[in-house]
Amino acid sequence: MMELEQLRQLVAFAEQGTLSRAAEELHISQPSLSRTMQALEEELQASLFIRQKNRIVLNEVGQVAVEYARQVLAAAEELARRVQLAQRTGRSVALGSCAPVPIQDIRPLLQELYGGVAVAPELNSSDNALVDGLRQGRYQIVVTHEPPPQDEALFCFPYREEHLSLLVPVNHPLARLTAIRAADLAHQNLLLYSEIGFWTQVCREKLPQAHFLFMNEWDAFGELVGLGAFPSFVTDAFAPGQPIENKVVIPIEDEDFQAVYYFLCLEKDREKFQALITRLQEKRFWTEPL
Repeated sequence: MMELEQLRQLVAFAEQGTLSRAAEELHISQPSLSRTMQALEEELQASLFIRQKNRIVLNEVGQVAVEYARQVLAAAEELARRVQLAQRTGRSVALGSCAPVPIQDIRPLLQELYGGVAVAPELNSSDNALVDGLRQGRYQIVVTHEPPPQDEALFCFPYREEHLSLLVPVNHPLARLTAIRAADLAHQNLLLYSEIGFWTQVCREKLPQAHFLFMNEWDAFGELVGLGAFPSFVTDAFAPGQPIENKVVIPIEDEDFQAVYYFLCLEKDREKFQALITRLQEKRFWTEPL
C-alpha cells in the first residue's frame, strides 16, 4: 500500500534534483531513498524515472506523479490541521483581536460564562486577516475596529468604544493643554508600548513627525512611564477619570484616536456564544471620553 512517506520522498527528490541531495534533506541514506523510489514505482505499476549512469531523472509520468503527490500531501496536512482544530475548539476558544482591550474584556467573561474554558488570545492588527481567520476556523471569535462587509455567514455588532489620551508629566510643556490634536505632537518624544495591535499603525501614520521610543516589555514600559521622562498613551477603557500621580491626562481630539470595536462570530456559532453576546450587548463596556 502506498504511504505518505513515499510521496514526501518523491517530492523531496523532485525539489532537490538528485538522490544524494534529497537523501541529505530527508536525513536518510541514499540507498534507502533509492529503494523507496523503486517500491513506489511498483505500487503505481509505472516507471517514474529515466535511469542514466550514476543518475536518475523524472520522466513525464514521474512529473505528473509529483504534482499529484503534492496535492495528496497538502490534503493530508489540511486533514490533520482540521482534526487538531476540532479537538482544540472542544476545550478552548481562539480569540483574535485587533487591540488588547477586547481581549481583556472578553477573556474573563468567556471563562466566567463557560466553566473556565481555556481562551487562546491572539493580537492581529489586520481586520481582514481576522475575518478571514474566523471564516477559515482559525478563530471562533474576533474583534475588529471596522465593521466587516455584509455577510450572512457572520454575526456582528459594535460592543464598545475606546479613546486614547496622552499621559503627560506635570512639568512637561504639553501639560498646560486641556486637549491635544495630532499636530501638537509633531517632534515630540513619545513612549509607546509596541504590543497594541492596530494602534501602533495609527500612531505611526497619524503622527509621522513624532519620535517614538518603542518598548515591547510591559514591566519595563511601566517602569519608564512611572519615571515620567516622556509622555505616553493611556486608554479610557480602564478606570476612566482616575487621577494619576504627577501626571496629567489630556484627551486627544482627533477621530483617528477613537475606535469602535466590533464583535464577530460565525452565524452558526451565535447560539453557542449567546450568553457572552447578551452580556456584551448590555453595554456595560461602553465608555465615555476622559
